[in-house]
Amino acid sequence: MLKKHIVVWWLTLPALLLAGGNAMSLSRERMVNPESYGVFFNQYDPNFYTGFAPRVQQKERITIHLGRGNQVRVRLVLPEESIVNYLPDQVARHNLYQEVIDKKVITLTTNDAWEHYHARVQEENLEALAGRKSELSPEEWRRSNLEAMNKLNPGRLHHIQKDFNQMVADFADRLKSVEAPKTLAAKLDLVNSFFPHRIYATDLTAEQDAALTELITLAAADDSTAFGPKAEAFFRDVTGNLYDIRNGKLGFYEFTSVFPAGTYDATTKFEGRTIPRFSTTGVWTLIPREKGTGDVGMVDYISKAGYYGLMPMLPYQYGGGSAYNAFHNPGISNWMQGHPLIPDEWKKRTEGSRDGKTFLRSSITSRGPVSHGCTRMNPGHLSEFREMLPSTSDGIKGTRVFLNLSQCYDIYDVDGDGTEEAMGVQYYIAFQAKSRVADKLWVQNDRKDYYDWLYGDEIVYGPPGEVVVKKAYDCKFVQRKAIQGKKYENVKLYEAPYEPEYLQFYTINGVRATTAKGYDFNREMRRVGYGYEVDRSALLLD
Repeated sequence: MLKKHIVVWWLTLPALLLAGGNAMSLSRERMVNPESYGVFFNQYDPNFYTGFAPRVQQKERITIHLGRGNQVRVRLVLPEESIVNYLPDQVARHNLYQEVIDKKVITLTTNDAWEHYHARVQEENLEALAGRKSELSPEEWRRSNLEAMNKLNPGRLHHIQKDFNQMVADFADRLKSVEAPKTLAAKLDLVNSFFPHRIYATDLTAEQDAALTELITLAAADDSTAFGPKAEAFFRDVTGNLYDIRNGKLGFYEFTSVFPAGTYDATTKFEGRTIPRFSTTGVWTLIPREKGTGDVGMVDYISKAGYYGLMPMLPYQYGGGSAYNAFHNPGISNWMQGHPLIPDEWKKRTEGSRDGKTFLRSSITSRGPVSHGCTRMNPGHLSEFREMLPSTSDGIKGTRVFLNLSQCYDIYDVDGDGTEEAMGVQYYIAFQAKSRVADKLWVQNDRKDYYDWLYGDEIVYGPPGEVVVKKAYDCKFVQRKAIQGKKYENVKLYEAPYEPEYLQFYTINGVRATTAKGYDFNREMRRVGYGYEVDRSALLLD
């Protein structure tokens, strides 16, 4: 059931009267940092992804996390199919784009991302690399795919390796040192501690509950001979066999992306400090949109409303009537010329313009309070997010979304080296929107001012990689509910680089984008991936 305080996305919010002094005041000053973010464009045309993120077809291997700091972390535990099909998938997607361009099914507009993408594909010899499969041993072929994925997505592919036998021994010690848990929350604390922040058990079956009780008994009796095999079986069960365990070693590849996010246009208080408020919290799943103005019945729904950018909206919460809370694009358009907040340097930008002229508009999200209930993302990031998910709507359905309490950080060990960090991202824009236009700044768009506003005295400021969060709470999730969890002291802030935004605008020749044919075409361009056969008729190729 929805909480009464949720305000659906289509309502116009009144101006907020905010507490907290200057840290949360709004201004109409122009942004002073000229560094540009987001996507520059002219019209809301359909668009396709021009980056190199991998696709995972099993939703069980994907989790989505929103935490304090206003960022979304998308985590993929890569199956072998994603690894060994990475190069063929990249080539197939490129070649499909090439075909619809060459056959004049589409006309490229606005920007020249396609040319840069095509040049990179050629520069990296991806087609030749993909063609070497028959020449290589399975191990060499796997390594070739991983090397390409790592090179094309620097800093986001992580090989997680653990001594599983030591994990089992540590788990046994932990079970010995605590009283028998009486509540579900206490039991989940123990279960998730087996592999912190990589087991996301939110409930236990009767069989799992009984197995945990037996493990506690065996641990208390120091029966390591019986404990080890049963602990491994329990681990495999509660993780859904996500992780490869061989000869006492655990090893897998994980792909992690962290994107800035816009959240509910309101603030809340925590320990005397005013912070951005998350209106929807807890455990949700991506769901089909059954009501709306576009082609309904899809998780990767596309609205006919231009300001949603003809991009997929990924709903996770029904809000009544035709309203849903979803991951979607910024939902606003900033006309560049005459805009009171946009830096002059943005207005003069011609880099990436297809016709060499300056762009008319910019699309950027606020990393702060801005939305009517949804989670907003920059256009290129949303496009990449969609690329990482399963090809079909049915495949996406049920992907888990963990939305923290407003004060709870997303604590995570990104590279598996044993160092837990509070998630963050290098993006420093926060504004309030009025009538789908950036209207007022929450804070200036430079790092120091932004961190003073977002974190205040919660952190010890320093250069990237050196910021320390003095006190941070994570969230734990019990069934559907988010609960304030463990307290961390002096934990580092992980500042993920701002990921470039890769997307190319186009029009479909002879087809209006906001028709059933247009929606089908738009979706199909985003679905290339192993195990999925592209519908060529939807792409007007057959």
